[in-house]
Amino acid sequence: MATKAISTMRRLRYCFALLLTVASAPLHANWGSTAGGSVATGSFHAFGTAQIEMQREDLHIRLFRDRAKVEIDYVFHNTGPAVDVRAGFPSLGVQLEDVKHREIENYTITADDQPVSFRTESGDPAPFKHLYDAKFREMGELDDYPPEKRPELLEWFASSVHFEAGQSRRVHIRYDSLYAYCGGGYSDDGDDCDDRFAYVLSTAAAWKGPIGSGSITIEPVTVSASRLILSPAGRFLRKGSEFVWSFRNLKPTRADDIVVNLNNHFSTIAVYGESPDPDAQNLSFYTAEGGKYFYLHSHFVPHGDAASPEYSASQVVSSIPDTAWHTPHTPGIGDALSLEITKPDHIDQVGIIPGCGSKEQDWFGSARIKAIEVVVNNKYTRRALLPDEFTFPWPESHKAYEWIDLPPYPGRPESIRLVIRSVYPGTADQVTCIGKVVLRQWLKTRPAVKSGIDGHELP
Repeated sequence: MATKAISTMRRLRYCFALLLTVASAPLHANWGSTAGGSVATGSFHAFGTAQIEMQREDLHIRLFRDRAKVEIDYVFHNTGPAVDVRAGFPSLGVQLEDVKHREIENYTITADDQPVSFRTESGDPAPFKHLYDAKFREMGELDDYPPEKRPELLEWFASSVHFEAGQSRRVHIRYDSLYAYCGGGYSDDGDDCDDRFAYVLSTAAAWKGPIGSGSITIEPVTVSASRLILSPAGRFLRKGSEFVWSFRNLKPTRADDIVVNLNNHFSTIAVYGESPDPDAQNLSFYTAEGGKYFYLHSHFVPHGDAASPEYSASQVVSSIPDTAWHTPHTPGIGDALSLEITKPDHIDQVGIIPGCGSKEQDWFGSARIKAIEVVVNNKYTRRALLPDEFTFPWPESHKAYEWIDLPPYPGRPESIRLVIRSVYPGTADQVTCIGKVVLRQWLKTRPAVKSGIDGHELP
């Protein structure tokens, strides 16, 4: 068994190839396995209160590429005298040494639209160990730690809400939950697990009686609805683009806990020494995802005017983390980045990070690309609208990119021109940028490539 290590350095494979140092690190073994993110959150849970009913719980889960945005409306009713109710919202994850962790982000709670304060308190994760699925436990080597150093973590976001005798109150909670993720491999080759979101509905059983009524709505926003695997099976009905489970008089148990599997596992094999740019990471990749195969590369030289040399077009292929091309004008509508293709294989898609900033506040502080025009060989054109979504811009992750289909074109591509047509305005300034660019070719069959280290093949 490989020796375990917990570190603030996350060893990441750039599906397109960087090593980045990040502030929040996962568990990882010295051979490259990794596990982290929010393992589960759950329903508001009463501490020592026997007279409050949960009359209704409406949960809305919106699924984005690397996180779920969650909102919950509760209606509580006090069946007894006036009381201060103490309750908590559970957050399940992993404890990292020397790293300030927060398994969920942007947590807020209100009662009748008035803000309620909260504090985090440690809890016992043992009753929730079943939510650390087998693959996650394996990749994080969770079962190899001695009992006194087990990394499972439970925190309660605890609050106190006052109820008058017979009073009903509406409590609203919202937060972002980064998906639980895991993966492993050697060097720049590897396999990543399915991302997962879990919601422990059973913690609501602590209130008096059953939940009177409720609904669970799962809305895929920028992920594939067709690939989702939902638990409990058979509860959710498809309504348009959403999945809905409605219930009445439910005393929830573990069998009612909700797990959303994004079914988005992928594998990569790196190819070295192919980039034409000496400042770029010298890697290309073969990847497998969703039963499809791709070849990803940066066989191009970028050109375009920039706000300054520091933000030149070459930054879109730079191996330096958190760099970007900044448009010469503000907000950059009409400005263009041109890609001179140096290895004219067929190209089906261009992937871009349509903004800059590794923190959510910085990302939305600057303008982001809303509409972009792609022109192949100065003739064939397609326009795409991009969602206004923050995804931590790890250029090694397929989730960081907006993938834009190229227009049909004959022959081989010699140039691709990216023209900014509209932007989402920034909250602090109107600088527009492109973080990174990569090209992708669809492959009709599984490529006959193997890892140079352990003979790993794509599935």
